[in-house]
Amino acid sequence: MSLNIQYNAFHPFLFQNFPKMTHTVKPQETLFSIAKRYGISVAEIKKMNGLNSDNLRIGQILNIPLPVPAGNPTLPPQSTQNLTVFDRRKLIVVRKDSKPSFNNISITFPLPNGDTSTTGLMRDNVQSIVTVNPKGVSYQGKSDYASHQSLFQDLCNPPFYVDVLKYVASSEGFFDAVNSYDKAIFSFGFIQFTGSLATGSILTRVLKRLKVRDEYAFREAFWKYGINIQDVGSNSFVTLEMPDGQLTGDDAFRAIANDLQLTGVFIASGFRKSMIRAQIEIALEEYVFKALSPNVTLTINNQKIVLNQVIFSQGGFALRVELCINQGLGGSLIALKKAIEQIIVENNLSDLSRINERRLVEILSANEPQAFRKQRILKILNSNFSFEK
Repeated sequence: MSLNIQYNAFHPFLFQNFPKMTHTVKPQETLFSIAKRYGISVAEIKKMNGLNSDNLRIGQILNIPLPVPAGNPTLPPQSTQNLTVFDRRKLIVVRKDSKPSFNNISITFPLPNGDTSTTGLMRDNVQSIVTVNPKGVSYQGKSDYASHQSLFQDLCNPPFYVDVLKYVASSEGFFDAVNSYDKAIFSFGFIQFTGSLATGSILTRVLKRLKVRDEYAFREAFWKYGINIQDVGSNSFVTLEMPDGQLTGDDAFRAIANDLQLTGVFIASGFRKSMIRAQIEIALEEYVFKALSPNVTLTINNQKIVLNQVIFSQGGFALRVELCINQGLGGSLIALKKAIEQIIVENNLSDLSRINERRLVEILSANEPQAFRKQRILKILNSNFSFEK
């Protein structure tokens, strides 16, 4: 797919301006399926391409008009309308201050409203036991959770979920946060959605959700810089246009992690309402709803128990979400089972609904071998969450 964007006049009764892209016809595609994919009509495709019939051939290149709301304030200025994706990346300015063993870095990028913003100072060669990419950076971000809360409160039902995600974000970052130095290859967002396939590539789900919910925002934030989502069967992969071809999946995220201008593309997206909502939606679906599902059970002393009947205080719910984010649902249940069995032995407890959930936090922290996870678990005890049942 060619990603050189042009702005032309077309169908004045529907659009004032639109970006144009090209689509290469694949096996079994029809004009109808292509039109449905891009949310336009068959007639519009035929008119733009001068087609007199509905017949297509594999490999045929079609021009696709993508409508833009008239008067939308985020349209690129006239002077940048015909830039290639590679030219657009150059508009993101990277500044480095070289130190003996690392670089201090700042990135200036365009905001959705047409203004520009500059990141806070970050560094490469991050000093951590989990660093695998010395070119990678760690950046907490500026697009904070609290000031954007009104944008997504409607998604959080019950409202308590807003506080749970806010608590988790306090240990992860803001909506524009980046981590590109560890095994996840490239992580982004307020709970560091991971890019690599080995860690679930939850970031791909975030990008796919943005594209589905707000196609225009996705084009402006990612597509015009050469970043896209490709569907293969039931799976989705991130793709990245490079001068010598297209990269997919882990290769795409690895290139993004090693290119600070592309890192800036992601940082800029963290200020968009649609991207913030996409992050919240996936966080709820992937972690909160899974961790707190009424269907989650554990087998304790050969008896199956419903976890919501054992750990159900505010603090207990926050603990379960925290564990799910850091260890996955399966890993969190293994840790919880071990801690619950220790409490049963300590207190000779028969009624599991009476488990002291503060003590549960202490045991989970003591059992955790990694220091940073140990501190994150203990941090729940000093939160505003109630452990009353």
